[in-house]
Amino acid sequence: MRNKTVILLFSLFTLTLSAQKDPEALQVLSDFSRKATQAPSVTMDFRLTTNDSKAGDVTTMSGSAIISGDRYKLKLDDYNIWTDGSNVWNYSPDVNEVTITETDPDDDSFITRPSLLFTMYEEGYKIRLIEQTADEWIIDLYPEEITSDLIRIRLKIGKTRYDLNGAEYKTKDGITMTLIADKYDLTFKPATDFFTFNPADYKGVDVIDMR
Repeated sequence: MRNKTVILLFSLFTLTLSAQKDPEALQVLSDFSRKATQAPSVTMDFRLTTNDSKAGDVTTMSGSAIISGDRYKLKLDDYNIWTDGSNVWNYSPDVNEVTITETDPDDDSFITRPSLLFTMYEEGYKIRLIEQTADEWIIDLYPEEITSDLIRIRLKIGKTRYDLNGAEYKTKDGITMTLIADKYDLTFKPATDFFTFNPADYKGVDVIDMR
């Protein structure tokens, strides 16, 4: 279930979105994207709940992500990933093992291009402003490709700072994944080597280099 949740988390950040775009919703997402992509990095602490209605299985985990362009560090309860734009380190704390692979320049997934989180709305989806409160906009993204397993992605964008308050990913096979952002910060300036895994920090780590 852990691996399935990780894959769905990546899918939440990678599905590409087109015509029939609500102008107000489009403007909100454009401002959200501009603020995030112009910042030195985006830091998020979040809670992630995955509900598999067919299996009757619900899992919850916490995590954090720091994204700067196509570099990022993702930390879940039992799974950590770094990428510096060229290499990807997948670290499993329970076995103290890291697997190193290269990024694929032709791969438009979150693993290779995490900045898609802030630009995915630009093509491939219908966009609709569902609701707005005093504090946030609620925007739904519907895939134009009718064969997609996705039903919709729902984004909650804060009105004051254009921050991501939450996201929901719902599929036809009964999976609903809900992310609640407890922290969203655009001020952290990561050091040059911040997105590189350093074996010296993990005594006895087993390194599997697949590059």
